[in-house]
Amino acid sequence: MSNSQVLEIQQGVWIDERWLQSAGLGPRIQVVVQAGEIRIVPALGETEQPQSAELGWNVFRALGKNARPGKLPNAAAEHDRYLYSRGK
Repeated sequence: MSNSQVLEIQQGVWIDERWLQSAGLGPRIQVVVQAGEIRIVPALGETEQPQSAELGWNVFRALGKNARPGKLPNAAAEHDRYLYSRGK
């Protein structure tokens, strides 16, 4: 459901509970303020924690730690030749 309304700000902005429900937001919300926008998103539960970027990088860095050695010499340096050569 899309609904739009122009509001004149006098002392603040009131957002009707029906709008929040139609947006699928629960009883707890988080207001995120950034330059040029104010975003209303569902609040994280007490047991939910945001994933840190460092955790993601650690997973990425660990991908090659248990890799099997390849059979090609200098595979990284000759990457394109190994992939795109036609049986030379």
